[in-house]
Amino acid sequence: MALHVFCEAFLAACCTLAAVSAWRPSSRAPVAALGFALIGIAALLGALVYAGFQAATAAHDAATLLAARLSLLLIAAQSLRNWRWAAGVVVLGALSLVLMPPLDQAIAVLALVAIAWKGRSRHWPLAIAGSLLFALAGLVIGTRGEWLGVPRVDLFHLGLALAVLAWWRAGCLRAQFKAAL
Repeated sequence: MALHVFCEAFLAACCTLAAVSAWRPSSRAPVAALGFALIGIAALLGALVYAGFQAATAAHDAATLLAARLSLLLIAAQSLRNWRWAAGVVVLGALSLVLMPPLDQAIAVLALVAIAWKGRSRHWPLAIAGSLLFALAGLVIGTRGEWLGVPRVDLFHLGLALAVLAWWRAGCLRAQFKAAL
């Protein structure tokens, strides 16, 4: 249980760092910050559940669903300047809430491609690595069972945390955080 709590708390901390970095007060809609915040809130609630606070289970489940369906779209939409593209993201977000797998996963893949798109960050290979780590965590590692005695859910959360750190380090979000220091 302690490993579960640590991995969830680490993911929440990484998401907090990325959300603070993505926050752009001059922007009308710092949507990437909201995307990272959704993942971080789900992780924080998960840490509470694993720590024994079972009253947080329903909130954790709801936050996990919202994060799974919307966070990548919000992160990808941060750099959009054209209202038509932004409207398209809103439509995709609404669809992702009601579509069944694998259609909702197709939307997530499109968002991962947008996040890794060349020219979006200073270190494009890191942006690609983050997107690949995120996909690997969800599609290969998963959350059920164990690998060599380590619960896959913990590896999943560590994979997501590494993806978030890669995106942060890629520079698409880092400049704002550095300026805030």
